[in-house]
Amino acid sequence: MTKKNNTKQSEYANSSTIGYLKVMPLSKPKLNESREVQSKARSSYKDEYGGVSSHYTENYKAEQFVDKSTGRLGYKQEAKFTSTEKYVDKELGFTTEYQTQVKFKESVYPNKTGSSSSKSHCNNKNRIDYY
Repeated sequence: MTKKNNTKQSEYANSSTIGYLKVMPLSKPKLNESREVQSKARSSYKDEYGGVSSHYTENYKAEQFVDKSTGRLGYKQEAKFTSTEKYVDKELGFTTEYQTQVKFKESVYPNKTGSSSSKSHCNNKNRIDYY
């Protein structure tokens, strides 16, 4: 019996393009477990007169927790978006850079009233899931 050689490279391994990566967990998080997603994209163009480059980053973080006083489930989530563009003009001798950043944070704590008819704020229509 002969062994197969497993040194096959991906067809994209030698590519000169810049890609886009997004990592997602394979299962739902367990209690007191967090999930975090980060994706980045870059592009650039240069010639003898100057160039343009851009960079975009997304960060997502979601976490469930148990409120110590009530024992009920709550959650926190954060999102951050950053975009940077840079323009270089060699003929006129200047560089211009623009950066935009947006942050979003939300925490939902369970109701402290113990009414059996009231629902927790941790239902799916209040949550934002990123794919």
